[in-house]
Amino acid sequence: MLASAINMFRSKAGFVQQFIRNPRAIGSITPSSLILCETMAQCADWQKVTRAAELGAGDGVLTRVLLQHLATNASLDVFEISPPLVKKLRQIQDDRMSIHSHSAEHLTGHYDVIFSGLPLLSLPAKIRHAILEKVHETLAPGGVFIQFQYTSLTQPELSRYFIWERQRVLKNVPPAWVYRCQRNWSDKTLG
Repeated sequence: MLASAINMFRSKAGFVQQFIRNPRAIGSITPSSLILCETMAQCADWQKVTRAAELGAGDGVLTRVLLQHLATNASLDVFEISPPLVKKLRQIQDDRMSIHSHSAEHLTGHYDVIFSGLPLLSLPAKIRHAILEKVHETLAPGGVFIQFQYTSLTQPELSRYFIWERQRVLKNVPPAWVYRCQRNWSDKTLG
């Protein structure tokens, strides 16, 4: 019991260190709660998912939940730019997962579902829009983009790219909004 408490404290302390070093990239002082991660995971129809992505994977708390839901023949592309957090992600042993240590601006292919914990408002506008455009381009027909945010201030930007619905998760520090977004296939351009 004491050993697991010490490990949990070390994990949270490492996350806090990453936040202090680069708050614009990390976005929160604590990892996402299990309830937030499960709420996000439940937004996907896992029976139809063959290719998934996670943007801003952090220390892997959501990654582990996604892998529990992912079919054995499906794949998960994980994007994280922080070298210490990439190192932590590499400790997760799962052949279905590929780790990419570069920005989500470089998404390619087609995904059935894309999860994101990126702190959109903290990112420079040019990068934020480049990522949202890539997500828009790479979502397969019927695919979903699941983004959590601590504020609703990103709604106008999400509306530019997607139609969405949201739900509040209070059991997280701080409380968060989970946005389930779909590409509006009647729009051929972003305009």
